[in-house]
Amino acid sequence: MKVVVVTVLILVVFFVGGIFINNYIDSSAEELASIINKLDDAIEKEDWEAAEEYMKEFTNLWDSTKNKWQTFLEHYEIDIIDIALAKVVRYVDIKESTLALGQTSELQLLIKHIADKKDFKLHNIL
Repeated sequence: MKVVVVTVLILVVFFVGGIFINNYIDSSAEELASIINKLDDAIEKEDWEAAEEYMKEFTNLWDSTKNKWQTFLEHYEIDIIDIALAKVVRYVDIKESTLALGQTSELQLLIKHIADKKDFKLHNIL
């Protein structure tokens, strides 16, 4: 009987932890995407001061989020986001709107992909 109780308790902790992690990834991905949208708008308007502020805001948020995501996500996906972010930072620095907009779209897609990939769906399991 003790073995059954311990097993059920472990499964409950496992599933509750999974739900907590999924909710955290969803909320942090939405927060990151929101800043990227603001950055995108600033770049389209060629408001480079605002774009640099949004870049700083995104970079600070990404640094804290990345440390937590590395605990339960694959590192190569995080590395790809780091590379895309480095490109966006550089394009904003040199005020290259076309390339910066392309890179922000890629950055947003990568973050959305991570949020979608961890969902409990059949195509993610197989």
